[in-house]
Amino acid sequence: MSIIEKLFLLFTSVLLSASCSNAQQNVSFSNERQSISLTITPSTGNDFRFKEVEKGVFEVTTGPGNATIRFAPLKTALSDEIAVLSFEYFCASGMEFMVVTVNDDQARMEENMIRMPVAEGWSTFSVDVSDKLKQLKNPADYLSLLVVPNAAKPTTLRIRNPRLRPHTEKEQEQSRLKAEREEREKRMNNDLNSYLRKDYPCEVSAVSIHADKVVVKGDRKGLPGDLYLCEVAMFGDLTELDFLTVEKIGAVKEFSMEFDRFADTKDGRYDRLYSRWVLAQKSQKGHLICSRGHYADEVEALYDLPHEVVRSKKGIGGFGKNGFESDIDDLQATSVTVNIWLGFMSLSPSGNAIPFDYNGKTYYANRKTIEGLDNTLRFTASKDMIVSAIILIPPARSFTDAKTGALFEHPDFNQAGIYSMPNMTTFESLNLYAAAIDFLASRYSRPDKQYGRIHHWIAHNEVDAGWVWTNAGIKTPLRFMDIYVKSMRLLYYTARKYSPHPEVLITLTHYWQGRHNEYCYPAAQLLELLLDYTEVEGDFKWGVAHHPYPQSLFEPKAWLDDQATFDYNTPLVTFKNLEVLDAWIKQPRAQYKGKEKRTLYLSEQNPNSKDYSGEALKEQAAGMAYALKKMEACSGIDAYQMHGWFDQRAEGGLRIGIRRFRDDETDPGGRKPAWFVFQAFGTDKEEEVFEFAKPVIGIDNWNQIIYKSPIQIP
Repeated sequence: MSIIEKLFLLFTSVLLSASCSNAQQNVSFSNERQSISLTITPSTGNDFRFKEVEKGVFEVTTGPGNATIRFAPLKTALSDEIAVLSFEYFCASGMEFMVVTVNDDQARMEENMIRMPVAEGWSTFSVDVSDKLKQLKNPADYLSLLVVPNAAKPTTLRIRNPRLRPHTEKEQEQSRLKAEREEREKRMNNDLNSYLRKDYPCEVSAVSIHADKVVVKGDRKGLPGDLYLCEVAMFGDLTELDFLTVEKIGAVKEFSMEFDRFADTKDGRYDRLYSRWVLAQKSQKGHLICSRGHYADEVEALYDLPHEVVRSKKGIGGFGKNGFESDIDDLQATSVTVNIWLGFMSLSPSGNAIPFDYNGKTYYANRKTIEGLDNTLRFTASKDMIVSAIILIPPARSFTDAKTGALFEHPDFNQAGIYSMPNMTTFESLNLYAAAIDFLASRYSRPDKQYGRIHHWIAHNEVDAGWVWTNAGIKTPLRFMDIYVKSMRLLYYTARKYSPHPEVLITLTHYWQGRHNEYCYPAAQLLELLLDYTEVEGDFKWGVAHHPYPQSLFEPKAWLDDQATFDYNTPLVTFKNLEVLDAWIKQPRAQYKGKEKRTLYLSEQNPNSKDYSGEALKEQAAGMAYALKKMEACSGIDAYQMHGWFDQRAEGGLRIGIRRFRDDETDPGGRKPAWFVFQAFGTDKEEEVFEFAKPVIGIDNWNQIIYKSPIQIP
């Protein structure tokens, strides 16, 4: 995962109706005569260049900071229908974000950021600015565009024909549908909240999955009248009463019912591995839920594989074979994360595809992508490393097969997202997602390790910042987690078909009670909701993949973090206050079935070196020593998969690797001092190698950095 992408989190969109696409460029407006032309006023700045390259065509170049395009104050009163800013633009150099401002006011900039696609020809961009137009109260007030480059390099944008206009009929229809979705979201959130908090008279107590059957047990607990066992397919919603099957239960108090493992539906074959079971009674208005839903507790695995665990706390994040694999032995790393983009999937055959069957349908995996993954995982298997696969769903626009991409992308996905939440709302989309994971789980769970091994599954990326990293549109925390927990369970149950040991991990940023912006969530809140769901609907082996970067990604001295406090209400969890995370994972409520500590990996983080000067490299190395010593004191943390392994040009000026840029002019890929700190950790050389860091941190001994008082978790 790129850190420059992480920085995009500061630039996410509030103007959700700012839908921009090349398809708009040929739109003709029946109300064109109502549009008002805007005049561009060339502006200057220290960090950007602005010029008129031909009549009416203006070019702005960032430097690599932001640039500003100003429009002259309006001389005409606006009618109430005027609501949209539209212009043509050309940008082939990678600019992706902009903000519409009034009088260059950049307040709340990160909440008003709009994604603008690269345009290698003249394209039309349109955005609803009705809220901005209301702020134009004085004759001298003006609109402006703040152009934000997508990397630490200059970006050039050309613009022409800016104007204000009313909504088109299509935009009005989109607005109406948006209002309907918002109303549905509100209702579903209220229904979910009632469902999770309500006490029910009956119980579905156990669900077990076997090769050819599903066994469901429960207790009506004396409830009189007819009672029905209802099946909710994963593509349905329990609170919407989307039942796949409904079977009447006899008069017995406790019951046990068997079902065929697979259901033949009108759309195709469905695996009941993913179903939820609930009890209900019938009334004149339909079904009345009488229990909580219950997912599978046990899954009969095809293979009896050995239970492998990390042998040390040292690991590498985003691992891939690159010629520096000797670091695995030199650093004594025993775990890795590996990114897997599901863009390898296709519904259409090709000469470069691996065909495979899932539930009676043939799917196709890109051979080159899979063989590259085989190459990496065979190597990690040869080293007996624990592998956590990070499952990422690109937006539809990134898929080679457009139909496949459309089925994977969540229906409420907003273009502000880097990645999408998987679409699990229809039979076809759910089966596609399940097929992709089944292909991976079956291939990388073979007893002979022919292709390698995946042990754990990280469900997407930094979901508390889901607006960017796991986008499902605007969602309340409860609605977001209702979708996300389904994805976690799909990963978990699919992997458990083949092995009795895989776990699935929720992935979180360093925000805890704080959040990036109003469309993101506090990580602590999502964890509490995850506990609520698993207490209500059946527990499963999930863990946490946390990213405790320093408060500022650029500042390696995490001991200075003032937003990382030693209490449950801390805004952030960074290296400084890992004790909070340690206390959370050890609390009784967080334990698996109340008995077993869950896995906790620090799966992406490192301190930064501001440059390659001796002082900067020393500070990074001290920051690494500090982070590792803090982790060492937290017995609840199982591993540290450091990111990055190498400095990367695309990471916005950050140098968080323990090796230099691979194209560095003086020492390409060279070891930084932090490399030797990481190597020494956990060895008999640790104290000697770490000694230099004490005066940098300002301590006499390492006990001074450890917080020893109890941290109360409510």
